Order: sequence, then structure tokens, then C-alpha cells
Amino acid sequence: MAMSPHAVSHDQLAGRIAQIVRDRHVIVASNRGPVEYHREPDGKLTTKRGSGGLVTALGALAGDIPLTWIAVAMSETDREVFPDAAAPAREVRLGHQHVRVRYVNTPPQNYAHYYDHISNQTLWFLQHHLWDPTRTPNFTEADYLAWHEGYHFVNHALAAAIADEALASASGASKRSRDTAGANTIVLVQDYHLYLTPHYLRQRLPRASIQQFIHIPWPELTYWRLLPESFLTDIYTSLAACDVLGFQTERDAHNFLECAREVLPGSRIDHDEGRMRWRNKRLLARAYPITIDADEVHRTLRSAAAHQAAQQFAPLFDSDLRILVRVDRLEPAKNIIRGLLAYENLLLWHPELHGKVCHLVFLVPSRESLDIYRAYGRDVRKLIHHINKVYGTPEWKPVHAYFDNNRARALVALRRADAVLVNPIIDGMNLVAKEGAVANTHHGVIVLSRTAGAYLQMADAVLPVTATDLVETKDQLYRALTMATDARANLARLAREDVERDTLADWMLHQLRDAAAVWPGQPRPTRATHATDGHPHAPHALIASAHTET
Repeated sequence: MAMSPHAVSHDQLAGRIAQIVRDRHVIVASNRGPVEYHREPDGKLTTKRGSGGLVTALGALAGDIPLTWIAVAMSETDREVFPDAAAPAREVRLGHQHVRVRYVNTPPQNYAHYYDHISNQTLWFLQHHLWDPTRTPNFTEADYLAWHEGYHFVNHALAAAIADEALASASGASKRSRDTAGANTIVLVQDYHLYLTPHYLRQRLPRASIQQFIHIPWPELTYWRLLPESFLTDIYTSLAACDVLGFQTERDAHNFLECAREVLPGSRIDHDEGRMRWRNKRLLARAYPITIDADEVHRTLRSAAAHQAAQQFAPLFDSDLRILVRVDRLEPAKNIIRGLLAYENLLLWHPELHGKVCHLVFLVPSRESLDIYRAYGRDVRKLIHHINKVYGTPEWKPVHAYFDNNRARALVALRRADAVLVNPIIDGMNLVAKEGAVANTHHGVIVLSRTAGAYLQMADAVLPVTATDLVETKDQLYRALTMATDARANLARLAREDVERDTLADWMLHQLRDAAAVWPGQPRPTRATHATDGHPHAPHALIASAHTET
């Protein structure tokens, strides 16, 4: 594959990183760690590299920078390897990087409050517009308990571990003085699980450069107002402790700043510069659209697993069938049911397509411990069964569905697709649209929701749809499947160029550059900033410090 015009060689990347980071310690903080620990039947401890763009991006970082990754212990084996919150870090290898990893072990009940109740059932649903405000949510004492005993508790524990690692790597005055603590540290905090981490971290590391990247959408204030006011104040007070706040799109950054104008009284906002000043702190809010590792996509397509999948699909792919593909996690935000209903309407209104089109659906089970996810999965399966029963024949099955996590097989299908349906209700970015653009060799046309972050980058190369509009989605699917070859080829080319314009290395380098540039220009925090240190779940800890700060 030809190198992207913005791609850099390994040596060039190493030089850029060294110039940006210099002698500073980079710490990544996230809910899920970069490796999964497993215990083999013979008792041997092994690790499996985690998935996702962040792991790939950091694995691509070259050079010899000090890099530590701190996450929450999730599995039983994680807890075995890191038996308590103070368990020491271990070294693993990610691509070119040697990384120290430390997983913070928190009590299971606190973790469940933090992860299942607040992160997945509250914040995820709010930020993806999944609530039905006429019925849900109804915040009760149980939600307040989960907020304070779970979300506050785990965020505080993670911040304490980050500070321990930062101070352990410090030297001289930075190690001895609280006012300069963290001066040699860049902390890259990840996503919605850790909104309160910057506040607790700033208490311990006043001079650290703290950058938080939010991978999911940031709604307008009207929707945030459905969250209890004290929760919302806690979130904004904490995020205001960051130096840089990263979002997938300019729209999300704008929404954050506009919300801050009301949630943080006295805040001064500059939308043109993407800056906020509140009390004695400055913050830069900027878009860093995440992309994919195109080389990794092509390596996977050359793998033995992909070859096996291609053989499995040969009867379909070698036929005259037009192939429609979707690849998603099995969850409500991905809008799978409406996508299937639109496909059913396509078959209803265009009987000439019967026996001539096949919908391949690859769905990765997600959050199966939650009732709403299990119910959604059942509804998806029922609808697939209904479509096949009503429209299928002994010779033709309209929908082929696969409920597992087989990345190679899904990429093989994207490579062959005549059309790819990506219709989330809302998405921070959506990398399936980008993977489809890079993997496809069949002039595949992408049908993409206007509310996906990827649409802002790929609008000229896709057929847009409104996520709730079954008529438009049906019509755009028909157009994608019947479009003339030259028009299809042009859209596919534009989509590939849009995606390959940037690399994961670019994405990480831009964030490191901005995080490294903020110090030492920041004024010293006031003493009131430390008011709640040591109280991981005080009910109004953040609010109290916000109102006593001068």
C-alpha cells in the first residue's frame, strides 16, 4: 500500500516524539488497559494485546520515551495480577514501545457502580441521546449512591495511582515540592469513564500537563440538563482542571464550550480560538478526529484468518448477488434495528431485488450484563428471523447474521461489499466507515448517518442518511446497490483519500504537541484546589472546592 502523504517513517516519528516529549514522563489513563491478562491451563500467565485505535496509536510510537499506562482492573485475572490499588506496574511491549502498565484494583461493588451504573447506563446513554425523557431516567438515591461510591471512588483511585507513578519518576525539586509536582509529566486521560480524574489529579500534581480526549459525542446543554445538576457541576468542574480537552469533532468542542458558559459561572469563552478561562485556569478545547491504522487493516486482510473467511464466503462472493454489509457492536446506539427495517422496506418496495441482494450483518456482543443490551439483542435477532421468514426462499436467504467478534471475517466482507450501511443514531466518529473505505476493493458505496462524526470528514464520499428516516435510508440503499460503476468508483476513491489523509501517528502527535506546550505558562493553583484531597467520594467534594476557589 502506498504511504499516506502525511505518513512518516519510523525514524522520523521517533525524532518528532523525542522533540515534543523531551525528558517528560507520558502517562496514559483509561478504563480498559492495553493488554488483557490470561491464565493458561498450565498456570502460565500470558497477555493479549487489546483492541482499539488508542492501543494501536501508542504501539506505533517510536523511540525511548518513558511511557506508563494506568487502567482499571476489569477481569479476575487482572485482579489476580494486581491484587490491590497499590500493586506495582509491570512492563509489556506494544509495537515499538515498552510500556509500564498498572491496573488499579477497586472493590467489585464500587467498580459495578462506576462502570455498569454510571459509565454505561447513565453517561453513555446521555451522550448518545438514547434516553426517552418521557419515561427514563428517573434519578433516585441509588443513582446518587453509584455516583459517589462508584464513579467518584474509582476516579479518585485512578488519580492517586497516576500521581504515585508521576512522583516516583520525578527528581529533585519536582519531587520535593508540592507546588511543582508533576512538572515533568504529561497525562493523557481517556474518555467518559474518567471525567472526575483531572480534578483529583490536579490536587496532587499542580504542574502536570493534563490532556483528556473524549471519544464519544458531546451533546448540547439542553440534553445535559437531564442529568442531576450536582453531577453536571462535578463533571465540568473537573474537566476545567485540564489543560487540553480533545474531541472527535469541532461540533463537540463547540458544544462543550457553550455548555461551560452556563455551568461554570464566570467562565470566559473564545469559540474562535477554542479556549476557556475559568477562575485561575486556562483550557484549550480542540478537535482531534481519530482515524484507523490502514496498514493494520491490510495486514489483517492478508492473514490466515482472512483467507479462511474468504473461502467461507466464496459461494456468496463469486455469485451475482449484490452484497450489503454492516459491522457493529450489538448495542442500541448503532441503530441496528432501524437499519434492518430499512432493508426490509427495500425488499418490500423493490421486489426485483429478491434473490439478487444479500445483507451480511456482523454484530459483536456488547455489555451483555445489562438488561437493556440483552433485550436489544433479542429484538435484533427476532427481526432478522422475521425478514428471512417473510422474504426468503429455499434458494435465497436475505440476511446472513454473525454474532461474534471475528475482525478478519468482517474486514473480508467489507472488502467485497457493494454497499456498507453505517447508520448510528449518533457516534463520536465511527471507525467502521473508515475501515470500509480502506478495505474495499469492489467500488463499495458507504451509506452513512449525518450524525456520525465520520460524516464531517467524508461527506463528499458517502450517501448520507438521517438515522431515524427509514424512507431515506431505504432509498439510499437502493441507490448504493444500483449506482453506475464509474460513479461508484469515484465515491470509493474519494472515501479512501479522505481516510488516508491522516494517520494514527498524526492523531497522537497532535495531542502530545498541544499537551506538551501548555506548561510552564499556567498560573499556580490556589490553596482551595486541595480542599477535598483524600475524600474519594465526598457527596459534594467538587462542588465545594469550586465555590470556595477565589
